[in-house]
Amino acid sequence: MSVMRTVRRLIPAFLKRALKQRTLPYRVSELVSSALPEVVCVDVGASFYPHVKWLTLLNAPHTRWLAVEPNQENLAYLKAWSWPSQVSACTTGLSREGGTQTLYITNVDTGSSLLPPEIPASMTHRVPHLDYFFPVTERRIETITLMQAIEGLPANAPTFVKLDTQGTELSILQGAQPVFDARRIVGVEMESTMLAQPIMKGSGKFWQACEYMEAQGFELLHVKPIQATKSGRSKADLNTYLNECDAVFALRQDVTEMLAVEFRVALFAFYLTNLLFEEALSLLERDHQIKTFLQQRGARVGDLIALLRSSTR
Repeated sequence: MSVMRTVRRLIPAFLKRALKQRTLPYRVSELVSSALPEVVCVDVGASFYPHVKWLTLLNAPHTRWLAVEPNQENLAYLKAWSWPSQVSACTTGLSREGGTQTLYITNVDTGSSLLPPEIPASMTHRVPHLDYFFPVTERRIETITLMQAIEGLPANAPTFVKLDTQGTELSILQGAQPVFDARRIVGVEMESTMLAQPIMKGSGKFWQACEYMEAQGFELLHVKPIQATKSGRSKADLNTYLNECDAVFALRQDVTEMLAVEFRVALFAFYLTNLLFEEALSLLERDHQIKTFLQQRGARVGDLIALLRSSTR
């Protein structure tokens, strides 16, 4: 493994970029990103960098990317933004109701949350490094809702939301019910606890997120389970308990069929973003309005279909 790391370090940066750009997601992006409609992407908890997984939308010139992060120092990367998408920042924290809230600042500030850390008795043996959380300091801060955060962005544009807020992800979504009712949101990626007794007191659980999102007309597309960090005593290949997950939800196709073609194109792009190439291909081949929309905006749809077919064989 160390040999491979050494080899990778010896490869010139320009060659690494060239190799990366020949990967399937980059090739797909080259064919479709410039033809996508205006969409809004809200990255809540946008510290340090945008996730390259969102390549298809980051590369789209009509994407309005909103980076939400109260710690302005963690948004320094926006000054060197090189993606074709149009970026803006929101440096106010989000909550369900908005207004003044208590921020619990953990000893390692990446664990800070509007929820207090509280180690249940059943979890004490699993949290050997309490100094990650404690001591905790409290600070009163002003917050806004998700609805307020997207004010000023195109109201008729399909919207995607990505959330990583240490336990408040579900409550932030619940505070945006009118946005769901208006069918503005097409896709959601969120972190969610899998613990029976979450460490961040009051965290929305995964099953609750599924229940809420299904009630809004969404389906669960993908789950990436995240095991707990291994302690120093554990063997490298030893399994640990399930801690949390990254969950991806998309508006169901029978719901998007009733919406404008831009929303169905956005759903198609969300499938591509999550590497669901078979699902994307099926939608593209069945929905001729999506094909026509992309072709009229200069996309090489025939090449795109061929590439997606080759990827699903």
